[in-house]
Amino acid sequence: MKNLLTKKLFYFLALFTVSFTAVAQDDEDVVEMAPEVLIDMDFNKSIYPESEGNAYFSNEPKAALIGMIVPKKYSELIAEMKKETPAGIKNLKTGEFDNAGKKYFYYTGNITIENEKEIFMEVLVKHSNENECIVVTSMYEPTVKEKFGKEAKRAIISAKVTE
Repeated sequence: MKNLLTKKLFYFLALFTVSFTAVAQDDEDVVEMAPEVLIDMDFNKSIYPESEGNAYFSNEPKAALIGMIVPKKYSELIAEMKKETPAGIKNLKTGEFDNAGKKYFYYTGNITIENEKEIFMEVLVKHSNENECIVVTSMYEPTVKEKFGKEAKRAIISAKVTE
């Protein structure tokens, strides 16, 4: 994560994801942080030469693929994501798809970084267990969709928590 733009993308993603894990209890704001676990994902890691935990990055062209656990039930997380539209996302699309009898939720759109660079962002959600979801987020410049476009879907379909 040597590049400033890559760091900003990572921080944006972290802020975006943590916003979905916040819960309120009796006028006190409590934030449940996603636990640090290793997520095994099958995708073309060779196009993301840098990695840090469950995060994979490419500096040229700019791209990131990040897997994480969100401590929420699938139905609750999806309801929140459908209800809350983050500011700054253009061409927002949401929906679900099935693969081998399992449901996956997706959230896609374009964000502008540093008031000039447009980045395509894709958030995919999969039920992991009763109280957790696996979330895979992919970001890349729209001009390199051919190279990075299918990797997030491959990652979420194969994603599993490793002990």
